[in-house]
Amino acid sequence: MTLKPIILPVLALLALALPARAADEGVSGGQFLRIGVDAKAAALGETGAAAGGARALFYNPAGLSALKGPELYLSHARWIGETGYSGLAFARKAGSGAFGFAAAYLSGPPIDKYDKFGNDLGETYSASDIAAAVGYCPKTDAAVAFGVNLKYIRSSLEDETASAPALDAGLRWTAAKDKLVFGAALQNLGGELKYAGAGDPLPLTLRAGGQYNVVIQKGRGQRMDLAFLSDASYLRDSGAALGAGVEFTSAYDKDYMFALRAGYKTAANGDASGVSGGIGLEAAAYTVDYAFAPMGGLGTTHKFSVTVKFAGIRKH
Repeated sequence: MTLKPIILPVLALLALALPARAADEGVSGGQFLRIGVDAKAAALGETGAAAGGARALFYNPAGLSALKGPELYLSHARWIGETGYSGLAFARKAGSGAFGFAAAYLSGPPIDKYDKFGNDLGETYSASDIAAAVGYCPKTDAAVAFGVNLKYIRSSLEDETASAPALDAGLRWTAAKDKLVFGAALQNLGGELKYAGAGDPLPLTLRAGGQYNVVIQKGRGQRMDLAFLSDASYLRDSGAALGAGVEFTSAYDKDYMFALRAGYKTAANGDASGVSGGIGLEAAAYTVDYAFAPMGGLGTTHKFSVTVKFAGIRKH
């Protein structure tokens, strides 16, 4: 296996992602698209480029190639103040490939209305954002996989709404089975969100990274591993960012696993840099993950996710 089959697609993604001007915080609309959905990725320094399974729809659609059977994914984050951010995904194999559906929803409590003099009007307004995607990966049995998401993005503020279509495209290369995986994805390539005739571009993002697994101990009925993950990303708004994480897993009786995770991420503006961590519990049919991640001066966010693996349910 050589790198040649993936060099040209990766270069194409890089060329598409190069911004027309230097990073400028706040230039894009749909800022909620920059928030990480998955608890496992958040605990590992927001490293999602090489993710696999249904959760990969939020980071790299080529990760559908790692599906072993149908999966249902649910996540929720207690974000800034009383704001909640939730994710939902379902994915399954179809012939030689795989497809999936995903949605992310950001909502907050009602906001009081005031007039220009600061008087409370006794009324409230609301704001919410949603992104829905349909993803497809044509081959799941190849070392190099390609995936694509077709997305619909909608933001609402009071009685005003803005919507736009978008595209995600990604690659995932299994360089060594169960040991070394690379991924690269371009996200949020699309139109503008327009409020009252004024449009803002989507937060175009390029991410690339990998995961390297090392077996620490392997014996009868038990196995311990270390995984090292890293991601580099470029966002239209904030510029370059780096993330890295390490995961210790202890598996026993084949179907049960405990994971302990730690990570660190940087950001060009420094607002969300810092140490993250979390844990994971996995059985044949279920995976539960928790993470705490930094939000700079805004404090710490807590994320939870659950994956239901229907192949594991049938097995039992």
